[in-house]
Amino acid sequence: MTAPAPQRPALLDGAMGTALLARGLPPGALPDEWVLERPDEVAAVHASHSGAGATILLTCTFGATTPRLEARLGRERVDALLARAPALARAAGAVVRVAGDLGPTGLSHPGGPPPDTAALRARYARAAEALTRAGVDLLWIESQWDLPEALAALAAARSTGLPAALTFTFAARADGFALPDGTAAAEALLAAAAAGAAAVGTNCVAPGPALDALAAWASRSLPVPFAAKPSPGLPGAVLPPEAFAAALAPTLGAGTRLVGGCCGATADHLRALAAALPRGAAHD
Repeated sequence: MTAPAPQRPALLDGAMGTALLARGLPPGALPDEWVLERPDEVAAVHASHSGAGATILLTCTFGATTPRLEARLGRERVDALLARAPALARAAGAVVRVAGDLGPTGLSHPGGPPPDTAALRARYARAAEALTRAGVDLLWIESQWDLPEALAALAAARSTGLPAALTFTFAARADGFALPDGTAAAEALLAAAAAGAAAVGTNCVAPGPALDALAAWASRSLPVPFAAKPSPGLPGAVLPPEAFAAALAPTLGAGTRLVGGCCGATADHLRALAAALPRGAAHD
């Protein structure tokens, strides 16, 4: 009997923020602002990622839960960009799935007082509900580094009825990845999976042995798909596309189900990743 072919990982998109900076986003401005001010540029980044093979695109709404964006634009304009952003991603291609992106609020701090999780959940719920009304296919909570905030965000996202993925930005330590408060990566990922995340993983970490080890553990221990969206680096120290894809080979070989690139990842990085993906049936 022939064994079934392994599933081909789904390809996530690359970096939006660094792409818009390269297109002229002014210092101090937030990428989300260009959803209203320069939607053509945001749409062009989405199209470049889709053209490189990405089938899941994150909306340009990373900062939508932050007081900073609300202070710059006002609540009505934040609501307007949440309503507009999904269409810019949807226009990139018929096979694209649009994920409503929700980054951290910036209201919780390592070593600080426990966050007001009810207030955090309400802040995330407002954004998640707006993105849901605008027609996203799923919600994507990323760059989380405080477990209580991450779980509040997940609860808010799941209340919409859409599937929600959750990824953490871990710090690398001698014994592997962990959150700033010392919570081990495995503990955080298992907590997110137990709370109902459709997929869990990490973003904006460096490719390498720590990510490889986490991916191998995830393939054995997680009840949901593992997502890896590492960064090839910041301007001046960005891994070339082929080197980035090569560095991720062990992570992919461990059974990672969703893969893409974070800060610094261009369409060329995605093309190199697409060429390196294990062959097999596409994972949905």
